[in-house]
Amino acid sequence: MITHFYPAALRIITCVVAVCSAVSATLLGTAPPPESLKVLDPVDLRTTAVVLTMALGVVAPVTLLIADPLRCLLLKAGVFAASGFGNAMMLSPLLVVPFQETSTMIAVICSLTLTIGSIITYMESVERKNARRRATT
Repeated sequence: MITHFYPAALRIITCVVAVCSAVSATLLGTAPPPESLKVLDPVDLRTTAVVLTMALGVVAPVTLLIADPLRCLLLKAGVFAASGFGNAMMLSPLLVVPFQETSTMIAVICSLTLTIGSIITYMESVERKNARRRATT
């Protein structure tokens, strides 16, 4: 059943993940660097967080839209899991800035939703293949 709605959900929710990740990275990039760090360089930490969020939260999910929605489902699940965890990194009390928490949380929830949806769609496709194979033998 989820296989029927997966392609549309993939497009819509991927756009939500990309937009929320971009908003989160922009808010963090324009904020002053954290001052409470003693060991790490605050500017380097902020720059690394912004680059990782753009790479894992925007670029990687959008590139998955190029392929057929029902192909490479395990790869899509892995990319969306990485996107979710990359965005979750932005919720650290050392990095978070006002108004960023909401967009980051939406991106994390949507990424994990697509991870679970990709795994379920993959399991349904394997089950369908097994049913066809049993029917022919």
